[in-house]
Amino acid sequence: MTDSNRGTLDIRDHAVVRIAEIAASRVTGVERIAGGLTSRTLPRAEASVRNGRVRATIDVATLWTTPIADVAHRVRRAVEDDIAHSSGLCIESVDVRMHYTPPERTPEPRRVE
Repeated sequence: MTDSNRGTLDIRDHAVVRIAEIAASRVTGVERIAGGLTSRTLPRAEASVRNGRVRATIDVATLWTTPIADVAHRVRRAVEDDIAHSSGLCIESVDVRMHYTPPERTPEPRRVE
C-alpha cells in the first residue's frame, strides 16, 4: 500500500480531553474531586486539535501543603506523553492549573457524658 492509498486518522478534541484527564488522574499527588457544590469534577481538561497539533489545558487538585510545582510538572509530562503516544499528534502546549483541596479531616470520636 502506498502513502496515497492510506486512510487518515481523525483525532477529535473529545478523545484528547479524555486521554488528558485519565493521564492526569494517574499522577501521584493528584486528587480526584467529584462534583460538589460547584459541580466541578477534577481532573478536567479542555483541548483543541488543529492541523495535527494539540493545545490543552488541564485543571487538577492536590492536597493542601503538597508542592504544586512538582505535581504540575509530573501532570504536564504525563499528559504530553499519553497524548503523543495514544494519538501520534504533536503537542503544542499543555497548561496545568493547580487547585488546592483541604486534607480530609477525621471526625472526632463522640463522647457520651
